[in-house]
Amino acid sequence: MEKTYKLVTHSDAIPKTEIERLYDGYWVYIVKAKMTETGRLLEGIPVIIGSVPYDGVEDGIYEQYKADNFVERVGISLRHTGFISSLRLAEDSHV
Repeated sequence: MEKTYKLVTHSDAIPKTEIERLYDGYWVYIVKAKMTETGRLLEGIPVIIGSVPYDGVEDGIYEQYKADNFVERVGISLRHTGFISSLRLAEDSHV
C-alpha cells in the first residue's frame, strides 16, 4: 500500500505564511510551534505532511516527536475540502 504521508526536513522554524505556501493542500504536523495567546500559529518546524490528519500514525512516525524538546506540537489542515465556510442555509419561506 502506498504511503500518503511524507517526512519533511527543516532545520529552523518558518513562518506560518511560508508553511501555507510550501504545503498548500496537505495536513501538516509542526513541532517547536510558536503560538499567539489565542492559539494561532505564528511559526514552527513542519516535520510531516499528509493527505489526512495524523497520516502515518499506524507506522509510529509521531513517536520521535514526543520529547519535550519538540513542544509545542500542532497539526494544521491546509487541505482543500470543498467546504464553503461562509455557507448559510436559506430559510424556508413557505412555513
